Parts: sequence; structure tokens; C-alpha cells
Amino acid sequence: MDRKVAYVGAPLDKEPEGVIQIPVLRIVYRDLSDIKSVDGPIVFTSKRGITSLKMSNVSIKSSRIYCIGRQTSDYLEKLYSKDCEVPEIQDSSGLADLIVGSEGSVNIIGSDQVSKKLLVKLQESGVRVKQTIAYRIEENESVNYGPLRDVKEILVGSSRSFEILIKNAESLINSKELYAIGKPTEETMKRMGYIPTETFEIPDIKDILSKLATKR
Repeated sequence: MDRKVAYVGAPLDKEPEGVIQIPVLRIVYRDLSDIKSVDGPIVFTSKRGITSLKMSNVSIKSSRIYCIGRQTSDYLEKLYSKDCEVPEIQDSSGLADLIVGSEGSVNIIGSDQVSKKLLVKLQESGVRVKQTIAYRIEENESVNYGPLRDVKEILVGSSRSFEILIKNAESLINSKELYAIGKPTEETMKRMGYIPTETFEIPDIKDILSKLATKR
């Protein structure tokens, strides 16, 4: 069996060597040009929110910015030359903990599927939340699942990605080593009867692949 890793999730900007992409999700960016600029405390839940603003030539005037992870922070610096605060635990709960107690209101710029855990935690803590939907996440119905037959390891990028995988290709993941990116993905796997071999909390694909390579 080929030792390549299959990555199941949203399309990667660049396909790493030794990885077979199974892009079960499709990213649809919105035209945000009518916004012109964003200010006040803002929150980015992914690098794609930043990309969407840049595509629409939206300026960022805020000096208080929060990013869910280091990759998102790097994108902000690259596209806007701005810094942001990143939680120690780079997930929705960590992001909420970083914001609570520091802000009374925030504008979350992300997808149409912002983490409910993040929203609930902020709202229950008295933080007023405005949402700017910068892009939609849709199922890619034309994806080819066939390459999954020829891999041993499957890296899953999100809860929704795993749900789509199970719906369309559950028979192809039997006897495979499953790896989860993020605790929510791990929880979804367990809820659906699968135990991941390992969970990676930081969504750094290059670093994850390096770690998987050392296991071989």
C-alpha cells in the first residue's frame, strides 16, 4: 500500500509533497467591497477571512485584533502588515478565553459556520457579537474519493469534513489510521464511532506531515 497521506478537508493553498488532497469542502468568497473598512475589536477565525477582506480591498483600521491561530496571524501580517493576539490554546475555546474580560463587543470575521462554542462562550460572558460572513463553506460534490483506497493514513481537517467523508466514503476508511486536526474534529470522530490515532491541536499541515513521517 502506498504510504502517502490523504488530507480530507478544505483545499490547501499548496499541496505538500507526499499528500493526496481529498477536497471535500469548497470555499466561496463573498464580495465585501461595500464595507470599505473594519474597525473596533475584530476577530479572525481563519486566514480565509483575511483573504476575503483583501480580495475586496477592505481596509483594517482596528488596533485590537484577535486571531485563532499562528497561521492566521501570519496571514494578517503578510496581507495587512498588522499584528494580532493569538491564544495559547489555538482553538475556539482558547480564542474565547482570550477575548472575555478584555472586550465588551467584537466583530467576528469568518465563515458562515463560525464555531457555536465560540459564540456561546462569548455571549454567555456578556460580550456582544457582530458577525461578518466573509466566505461560505460548501460541500464539494464532485470530489473523487478513489485515492483513499491507496493510502494508509488519513488526516481530517475539520468536523464537517469528517461528516462528509463518512456520508460518501465510509467503506474506504476501514483499517486506515485516522488523524484529527483540532479537538472538535476528534470529538466528532468519537461521536460517530471512530477513535483517531492522534489529534493535532495546531493546524500546521507542514509540521503535522513532518510528525507523521517520523512515525514510519
